[in-house]
Amino acid sequence: MNVDMYYTDIDKENFYLGIISQVYRGNSYVQIENLSLLRNRKIRDESLLPNTINYFVVIEDTQGLFIGKVFQAKVQDTDSVNQAINNGHVDRVFPELGIDIVGYMNRSGCFQLPGFKTVGISDKVYVANTKLVEMYQHSLEVISTSEGNQDVLNDLAVFSSSVNSTFSIRPNTLFDRHLLVIGSTNSGKSTSSLAILDKLLLNHKRLLVIDPTGEYRDAFPESAVQHLKLGSDTFLPVGAVTVAQWEFLFQTNDNTQGAVLSDAIKSLRFNYANNHSEEIYTKNGKNMQLVQHDLATVTEKDTDFNLRKLPEQIIAESVELNTTKGHTGEYIFKTFRANANMWLAQKIEHQFEYSTLSEFFTDRNSGGYALLEEIDKFVDGQTESLYIDASSIGLSDGIGTMIVDLISNHIINKPLGEVKPFVLFVDEVHRYTQSFDDTMSAISGLINIAREGRKKGIFLFLTTQSPCDVPKILFSQVGSLLIHRLTSIEDIQVIRNYIDERSQKQVYNLNRGEALLSSINLLNNVQLVFNKSQRIHHNETPLL
Repeated sequence: MNVDMYYTDIDKENFYLGIISQVYRGNSYVQIENLSLLRNRKIRDESLLPNTINYFVVIEDTQGLFIGKVFQAKVQDTDSVNQAINNGHVDRVFPELGIDIVGYMNRSGCFQLPGFKTVGISDKVYVANTKLVEMYQHSLEVISTSEGNQDVLNDLAVFSSSVNSTFSIRPNTLFDRHLLVIGSTNSGKSTSSLAILDKLLLNHKRLLVIDPTGEYRDAFPESAVQHLKLGSDTFLPVGAVTVAQWEFLFQTNDNTQGAVLSDAIKSLRFNYANNHSEEIYTKNGKNMQLVQHDLATVTEKDTDFNLRKLPEQIIAESVELNTTKGHTGEYIFKTFRANANMWLAQKIEHQFEYSTLSEFFTDRNSGGYALLEEIDKFVDGQTESLYIDASSIGLSDGIGTMIVDLISNHIINKPLGEVKPFVLFVDEVHRYTQSFDDTMSAISGLINIAREGRKKGIFLFLTTQSPCDVPKILFSQVGSLLIHRLTSIEDIQVIRNYIDERSQKQVYNLNRGEALLSSINLLNNVQLVFNKSQRIHHNETPLL
């Protein structure tokens, strides 16, 4: 394929740089004809800035056309070179460019991954004109389109190398293997996230937004988006929550608190099933066999209990077997155990006092919504999009973890074929996963969605300030990363498998709204600038 067919308006010699002088597996080098060819110039509508880096070049090879990106530009630091520059003899100075080969033009005129193909010594190199750059930009998506056409998210962002070139992408390219947006505080992470959500809604894609802080409460005024506010107009039966999720909620320690909480819940379930919901189950003074017999009658269907009695029941669980003669086999209350359990009871009582958590776990009332029922309606397509505001039931990580895990598990357990595809958006995901250990990861609904959700049409859209706090098992399932400015070396190390060393250095200096998009569905990493969406977003930083 000849390069002349792409330089029809302006002669290609105006774009000529030099020839390939070194070829390596990772990159190649260009020997520039002379220093004058690196001067900045404007030819009609083409603006050429070849004396810098991060621009595209095209290489004419016997195999076809390759496109590369300049990552290095240098002039030899020798006395003769310095003397030639000082005397204005630029024709005696021969700079060198380092380039990464990022694409190979196939027979259909589209760029693809070069694979085993590469350039050769003495191949001619030209600055890529606007036509070739646009062809490359339109070839970025590498996933197959054979399954049918998909509406494009138009004008999602602009390319940082050209503010006049907008970036558009198909939803499946972005979310096929889930999307994680990373960036430190005030890096533009929320700006880009809301811009993506905006384009998804404009394209009539289905969204499930879980917002524990309420900052997106006014961002989706469309009638197609149903709004739920937990603890205000939406409730959840206590029986729908597992013991593990209660442990997430109340943030029990790794010692005995989890077991005590489980025992207390089972005791309250027994009382509820036997019409004693307003009383606690007292073990003190009872025979061990009688207690075991009572609790053995609790079935899988007996899931409800009086949540307000939980702190009192935890104290009542502070018993052990009596060793006194004549009373063996009976439970006796122990002050030492009660003191140990008091901290957990007070912590739960504190949750009740300073949040509307207890109001969230109530039976159906007039005008209220049942959370899981509304999620069922959304999953099977009765509701177009769903926004869940959890800000009124508290801001602790335990509450957020419980809600995210509960919803995720409920969704992922739906049979294959019953889910109408949608995007699940979770903001600041590290808040709800940083306490996971290997055991918790195995039962985490969010991680199960990351593993198996794609097959059911559930695509994750996550954001985080700290990739270090995202579990490795979740991070490994993410195929697309949108990386804003990061300043922590530890965070940079986490993403080193997604971007090369040169790009890692750029991440430190990104401006607000600038980001690198890295995806297994793209030909190469893309440098983008996101514009703020017109949607209302309550994330402003107040002035001191």
